[in-house]
Amino acid sequence: MCLGIPMRIIECAGWSAQCEGRGVRRQVNLALVDEQPVGTWVLVVQSMAREVLSADEADKIQRALDGVEAALSGERDLSAYFDDLIASPPRRRVVRSG
Repeated sequence: MCLGIPMRIIECAGWSAQCEGRGVRRQVNLALVDEQPVGTWVLVVQSMAREVLSADEADKIQRALDGVEAALSGERDLSAYFDDLIASPPRRRVVRSG
């Protein structure tokens, strides 16, 4: 399984950008999202920017990743990491057959 990591573009040259996120710097291919200005948040999977993110979207993903790390460290109360889901839980979709 691959996780998308929010990264901020710190240098850009065409479809290649130097990005930084979660304490890591990486050269990222921007071919799927086109050239982006410095400061833009992108969702990076295997050194490829898959999606342009708003700062709010990047923050929500960062908190969720922090929550995963906390869970792996044995933390039991994870509500602070997923307050957006707690405030508005996903709806169940009822599928009727026949």
